[in-house]
Order: sequence, then C-alpha cells, then structure tokens
Amino acid sequence: MMSQYSEIQKKTLEILLEKYENSKTYLGENKVRQSFFVRPEEIFPDYASDFADMDQIRDFEHQMRALEKDGLLAVICRGGQISALLANQENWASYYRILGKKEKRVLKMEQTALYESYLGTDELLDGFCRDQLERLRNNRKAKYEPERAKHILEFCAFILRNREDILERELSIAVLGDSKLWGKSYRSAVCDILLNYGDYRKLLDGVEEKEEQRRILLEEHAVYANPSYVYFKGNAVLTFADGQTLRLNPGMPMAFTSDTLKQMKSARILDGRVMTVENLTSFHRVCWENTFYIYLGGYHNTVKQGLIRRIAEDGGQLEWRHFGDIDPDGFYIVEHLRRGTGVDFRPVYMDVETLQKYEKFAKKLEQNDLQKAQSLLESGRYQEVLAYMLRTGLKLEQEIVSWMERGG
Repeated sequence: MMSQYSEIQKKTLEILLEKYENSKTYLGENKVRQSFFVRPEEIFPDYASDFADMDQIRDFEHQMRALEKDGLLAVICRGGQISALLANQENWASYYRILGKKEKRVLKMEQTALYESYLGTDELLDGFCRDQLERLRNNRKAKYEPERAKHILEFCAFILRNREDILERELSIAVLGDSKLWGKSYRSAVCDILLNYGDYRKLLDGVEEKEEQRRILLEEHAVYANPSYVYFKGNAVLTFADGQTLRLNPGMPMAFTSDTLKQMKSARILDGRVMTVENLTSFHRVCWENTFYIYLGGYHNTVKQGLIRRIAEDGGQLEWRHFGDIDPDGFYIVEHLRRGTGVDFRPVYMDVETLQKYEKFAKKLEQNDLQKAQSLLESGRYQEVLAYMLRTGLKLEQEIVSWMERGG
C-alpha cells in the first residue's frame, strides 16, 4: 500500500467516505447492501471535456489506478474512460487512517461528551451546548470542528466567570498559551455565541456595528483590547474601600481603571454639574466652571453605569449633562446612559443651533445614520434636531464644538 497519497487521491477517498457515513448503511438502517461510488467529474471536473489536457487526464487515471492497486476502490470503465470509482467497503479503516480522520460514531461520542461536560457552567453556555447536542442527536454536524469547539468553549467559560480586568492578549495566553490566537481565530466566533445566547439587548440597544457590539460585550465581562480608563476632571472627593481619600481639582485630570472603580466607595462631587463627554479630545478641551467632567468612552458597560449611579446617590441635587456628537449614535448614547443609570441626562451642544453654527464642518449622514435617526424620531425624543438632521442630511462631530466653545 502506498505510504503517500496525493491531494486528489485523498479527495476521492474523502468523498466516498462522506457518502458512506451519511448513508442508512452506516446508521444500520438499510436492509439491502448499498454500494458507494463517485463519478470522475466530481473530482476532476474537466475529465470528460473535449478540451481537457490529455496529460492531466492520464495522470488522473494513473492515480485512480494506484488507489485500485492498493485495494481502496475499483475503477469502473466504459468506452475506454473511467465512468465510476467504487469504494471497497472492506477497507473503510484504511480510509480513516489515510485521511487522518476519526470514525463519525467515535467523533459524535467525543463531541457529545465535550458539550455535556460544559452543561451547568453558565445558563448562556447551556443554550449553546444544548443546541449542539440536538444537532448531534439528529445526525447533523456540530457547528464547529472538535478541536475548535473545545477552545471556543474554554474561552466562553473563562469570559463568563471572569470578574477582574483582563486584556485580550492576556486572555489568549490564559486559555491557549498564545497571545495572538484569540484575535486571529476565536474572537468573532466566541463573541457571536455570547451575543446569540445571552440577553444583551439593553446593553447594545442602538449599537449596530458588529465590531462595536463585540467590544462592548467583552468589556461587560471585563475583557479589554487595551487598558480601560475612566477620566475625571473637576472638584470632587473620592473615597475607596481601603479608607483612602483623594481630592480632585480642575487642574488635575485623573484616570482610573475599571478595577479601581470597583473599589471606589463614594464619589462626592463638589461642583454643581456633572457632564459626561463622548470623545477624549473634547474631554480635555471643554472647560466650564462649576462642572465635573467624566469621559466614559462611547457606549458604557455596567461597571461604568454603576459609577454614575454611585455619584448620583452621593451627589444630591446635581445637574446632569451629556456632550457628544450631533449624530444618531450620539443620541443613542444619551439614551443608553439614561436607561442604564436612571439619571436624567440632558444633551448639551447637541441641538439645531449648534449644527447650524458649525455647518461648514458638518458631514453627510450615511445610510445607517438615516435609519437610526428615523427610529429615534419615531420614539418621540430629540424631535427638532433629528428632523433638522434628516431634512439637511447633516451631522457634526463634537471635536470642532469643544474647540470653538472651550470657554463655556
């Protein structure tokens, strides 16, 4: 028997094996003996073509004859040409060995054991595993190949039980011992499982871009692409769980990691107004008196929303403002803040007057902007500015506003 087989020979054996494994004979449900064959055109499409290269045809026939010589199949000819390649059913074991594959029954048992081993880990993961087990029970393939499935389940379980900040490259090392495999091969698949089987509707309301959804989802589970900071600027006294206090002032902007925020016991704001800012450039530029600024970075996870609620509880009669882009996403972020914190945020510099004032710097609304704007308009909020945006087709980034209005 040949020790080395070509790709075209392996393809032939693989097609025959797949036909066998998908048959009633393999399942033990057939009462008559089946034969399994493949037409040469399924492997070499130009085999019967009048324009085929004769050297290639002869090479193909030679390779099929070699498989026949090794007892793997029978070459059936008609009119001097191969008409069919018939599997030798006494030699399926050699097919598995040559292709480096496990028998479907064995593979099914191993996959079943794998998914069953993760049941009870987390309700979200239970849903995914039950679906895969159902596919296997119905003699369908599970969504992922076994080795890939094993790693995907490991990543899901790690993320779902994670409670401390971890960077994505660290996550990759923790699970697979390689800093790049997560981003290269598993990130999108794992995130899609979490999105499909978890309830993140409130967290992701208004977020349509897939990559942004994945970022927010991972941050919700304390997994960050880069170190995550919340920036503060203004007058405040922060108290931490270990008893330490920190006095902030407007001339001393500070940034805190999400882990540090979890240790913050109270945040007493000494200014009369709190303003969250969508863009870091604008956070550093804008400067109103009697205003405490917080840069959260776009859409916010529950840790950051918890911070806002804590400040609101400690702050008494504070005014709450939000400064973002004058575009549909900017208004969705305001709604996201309102819903996630219970705080009545009111937009600032996000009105018709500001858009008109800096119209020469405006950009055109894109198709997804139009859809989001129409959806917001139908909700009954921000009617005047959204109607103006739809009428003119314009939107405005906040950086020019913070630059021009930096004096407040």
